[in-house]
Amino acid sequence: MGNVDLRMTKRGVVLYIEEYDDLDDLFVQITNKFSQLNGFFAEDDKISVMLKDKEKHSKDITEIISFIEKMGFKVGEILVGEMSQNVKQKTLSVKEKLSLVDEEDKSRMNPTKVIKKTVRSGQAIVHDGDVMLIGNLNDGGEIIAGGNVVVIGEARGVIRAGSRGNEEAIIYAVIMSPELIQIANYVIHLNEPVVNAIGYVRNGKVLVERFDTVKFGQVMNHRE
Repeated sequence: MGNVDLRMTKRGVVLYIEEYDDLDDLFVQITNKFSQLNGFFAEDDKISVMLKDKEKHSKDITEIISFIEKMGFKVGEILVGEMSQNVKQKTLSVKEKLSLVDEEDKSRMNPTKVIKKTVRSGQAIVHDGDVMLIGNLNDGGEIIAGGNVVVIGEARGVIRAGSRGNEEAIIYAVIMSPELIQIANYVIHLNEPVVNAIGYVRNGKVLVERFDTVKFGQVMNHRE
């Protein structure tokens, strides 16, 4: 039995991903699984992605979402847990649900998604463009953005910017103290909070510094 399964549940179509060691091999399995159902899905259909072990494979989430969307599908939500045999045919048992902010066609005209709320543990904001959160990102919450991330509040939890490999993406927060920061494929863990902080990539590393000490020319030319 492979590491990937597609099931129709009360939530709709769920792509269930079990244990895997190699991301490229996982992509081959996903491609094969969808090809078996060629013609079943319409363009821009939304599916749910369920990871059996989100903590172990959290660094791969953005790449998995990007790969699926390049195939022409929209990821409607990310779930965490396990499908038992009886659940596969009916409903979905989950330990955690990440609430998704959908990307709509109008976001292509206005790529910035503005959210006014507190993102709590077990919730996530997922958006192709820039994300501005006016509120706090609590421990256990997550932001995944194709572009930049701005948090007008305290940023804990997990922040992933430039999810499609955009190394020029930046992250700003009034108080930056997340569990993990990822920009493109670069990751950093902060040891202590930074006030009025900006995170960006320079020379293959994520740097987090006070906003008033960063020269934006350095941020924009970080590849030099």
